Amino acid sequence: MSYYIPPFTFDFEAKVIALDIGITDVDCGDLYDAIKLAQAEQEGILYPAIASGSGLVDLGPGVAVGLTVELLGDWQLQFAAGNYIARVAGGNLVGGPSGDPIAYTAGVQTLLIQSAASTVVTSSGAVPTPAQNAAAVWASLMTATADRSAQAIMEAIYAVLRGAAHVPSAAGTYEFRDTDGTVLESGTVAADGTRTPDP
Repeated sequence: MSYYIPPFTFDFEAKVIALDIGITDVDCGDLYDAIKLAQAEQEGILYPAIASGSGLVDLGPGVAVGLTVELLGDWQLQFAAGNYIARVAGGNLVGGPSGDPIAYTAGVQTLLIQSAASTVVTSSGAVPTPAQNAAAVWASLMTATADRSAQAIMEAIYAVLRGAAHVPSAAGTYEFRDTDGTVLESGTVAADGTRTPDP
């Protein structure tokens, strides 16, 4: 019994996810979405689960922990025969018999592009640019006063990383102080986050 979700054919008896001819790149997110659909279909509910997934925990605006897809039991992904290099990216694909998630196909070399600390960045919505992130950091720090502690500064930076800070509409001043109160640097910050240290 098999189920087709382009470009994947799920063979529930052979425990193989076969790819259409000509497909050389697989995104783990697309694969996992197809797996969830296949498992929920009339054919899929009669068999044990194909895979489990973890990750995608929200880290802030447009950034999430990377996806790990674990093929359960003897399930494997199989590329069509040919003479080419195939890639699996966009997350971590693990599992399969003896820890091998890719089934052998003559002539195909498969690259599993994996990361121990992967993230997923989305481009939909209002994802801040690096310059906007830097501006937000400086905006949080520009309100620093003489008695502001290193912990308070780190909390301001952490708030920016969580997306809680915003860029002000007016310029301000800042001071960086050592733990003994000595001013290490001071200056002004423009509304766009540009920092200008005092001479």
